[in-house]
Amino acid sequence: MSVRLKPEHIAAIRAHGEAAYPEECGGLLLGALINGVREISEVLRMENVRADSRRNRVQLDPLAYSRAEREASKRGLGVWGYYHSHPDHPAVPSGFDLEHAPFTEWSYLIVSVREGRAGEVRAWTVRDDRSQFDEEEMLSAEWN
Repeated sequence: MSVRLKPEHIAAIRAHGEAAYPEECGGLLLGALINGVREISEVLRMENVRADSRRNRVQLDPLAYSRAEREASKRGLGVWGYYHSHPDHPAVPSGFDLEHAPFTEWSYLIVSVREGRAGEVRAWTVRDDRSQFDEEEMLSAEWN
């Protein structure tokens, strides 16, 4: 499977990572599943509500997530992924990321932010048996 995003979505994820540095940030990827491709139409910043370890962990408020999911549904969208930053680390999922990835149907984007500057953004998906992440293709969208 693959994920399709507009260039401005990648720019928004990178900007969020830079704004949150040296802490992690996170957000949701809203869109639809079309012909086996997660077509992202909106990137939604979420607040990191984690009380500790914010430099290497992010936690979304469950109530804010629930509200976002309801609002997306009203507009005919679903939550098809999640993004977060890795301050001063590569855009590669950790064991913690795997343990806390809630859905095998989602895309998981990671932006590497080194010394306050966003670098690579990579997409991952969890295998059905939840044994590991596999890198997934990120397609560029120029559609409306």
